[in-house]
Amino acid sequence: MSNPRSQRLTYCGNVHAATTVDGFIDSLERHAAPVAVVARQQGREFGLGSWWPAPLAHAIAHDEAQRARVRLAMERLSLPLWTLNVFPHGDFHGRVVKTAVYEPDWTTEERLSYTRDCAEAAAALAAPGSVVPLSTLPLGFRSPGELVDLRLAARNLVRAASMLAAIRERTGVHCVLALEPEPFCVLDRAAAAGDFLERFLFDEGAWPTVPEAVLRAHLGVCVDLCHAFVVGEDPLAAIADLRARGIEVPKVQVSSCLEVRSQAGLDELLAFAEPRYLHQTVAATGLRALDLVDVATERTEFEAALLRGPLRTHYHMPLWWDQDGAFGSTRRELERALVGISALREPPLCEVETYTWSVLPAAMRDAPMSSLLARELDFAAKLLRC
Repeated sequence: MSNPRSQRLTYCGNVHAATTVDGFIDSLERHAAPVAVVARQQGREFGLGSWWPAPLAHAIAHDEAQRARVRLAMERLSLPLWTLNVFPHGDFHGRVVKTAVYEPDWTTEERLSYTRDCAEAAAALAAPGSVVPLSTLPLGFRSPGELVDLRLAARNLVRAASMLAAIRERTGVHCVLALEPEPFCVLDRAAAAGDFLERFLFDEGAWPTVPEAVLRAHLGVCVDLCHAFVVGEDPLAAIADLRARGIEVPKVQVSSCLEVRSQAGLDELLAFAEPRYLHQTVAATGLRALDLVDVATERTEFEAALLRGPLRTHYHMPLWWDQDGAFGSTRRELERALVGISALREPPLCEVETYTWSVLPAAMRDAPMSSLLARELDFAAKLLRC
């Protein structure tokens, strides 16, 4: 089920704090439409990479009048729906998000219900024949001392795949639910996500009530470049491995992470600590910290680890940003990954996921949001040759 269209590039709508239909339409008018104009002036197609929190997804899926308002706005602004981020279920712009972003997990009915609402809404808004990737959390957060029931999570993913197959039969819209590995989660690498899908879902006889072909058509992996860089996974090798196993990679989320290259850069990293989002940190030695406050607490250990290699922090940085010396970003690895993706025979949809503008230093965000996003897309487009 690889999409035969040329490279598609968009940005992730989780950057907008839209929790109602009015708010979503406002974000289309004020942000997405100007970004689309710039993209088309540069010769690129543009479609939406949207995110809807649970109440908004439910309204679009179940309220015909609200859905009609959204459809009319999308048509008026020439903004087709390309993909959805169905990872954050609740308020992604609350005062404190941290580990709450992983709730509810894939062992719950709430997660399945939310995903169903998103898929039904997407199918009602996308053009028949469209392939719409839906990126979702990697089963759940790996809490110390707690285990996620992998069989139950797999059962709910099977139900999701069956639901997506029914939607495709009814509407002609093909939704692919893609697990998005993230540090400190049950599935923290693309390879682990592939192993889980094969072992718990695709193996012959695992789910005799739903054919393997249906599961493979509607379940896959979303490779987030920032997440891969943090855990030291080569995203190009990961994509190649998944495709070799016949596992769909319908979307790549494009972002960079923070990198400390020597002890002298540690204070600069710690200056990025903030209370809203989680900033998992991994050293080349394997030393880990859940957040930057933990890096500060375990500073001596991380200083020692830096003698043996860099450490990286989950902090979705502007694609263009880096600096020489002890502290910067993984921009060079990002550039290599995007050039490699551009060379693929059937490249996945690429979605720039720089959502951290509200917590970044002011100098990095001193421009209208649409201008910031357009700059991100322009940077990625040059490397993707689209």
